[in-house]
Amino acid sequence: MNTAGYIYVNSISISGSAVNTMTIYIALTSNPNTYTCAIQVINSGSAVQTPNTPCPLTTGTYYIHIKVVPNTPVTSTSTETVTVNFGYIVVGNTAVSVP
Repeated sequence: MNTAGYIYVNSISISGSAVNTMTIYIALTSNPNTYTCAIQVINSGSAVQTPNTPCPLTTGTYYIHIKVVPNTPVTSTSTETVTVNFGYIVVGNTAVSVP
């Protein structure tokens, strides 16, 4: 990030039924095991419709860690497509809706 601001999830869509939970963790590269924020995008197999509160980020370089917990049993035909659209705002900590 070149400018401090707030990252948030604008929309989430999923197709398939292979994922039980999915969480995105964001951490500074200088401290990769300490997460700045966690954003849950799938809970109990469904897209989270009320995204988390915008997460404050300072200037710097970040890692994004993704934790996926599958529905079991996992088979060779288990598939899932997940699309997550993020927003980033520098003027406040309120998410801006996509028109």
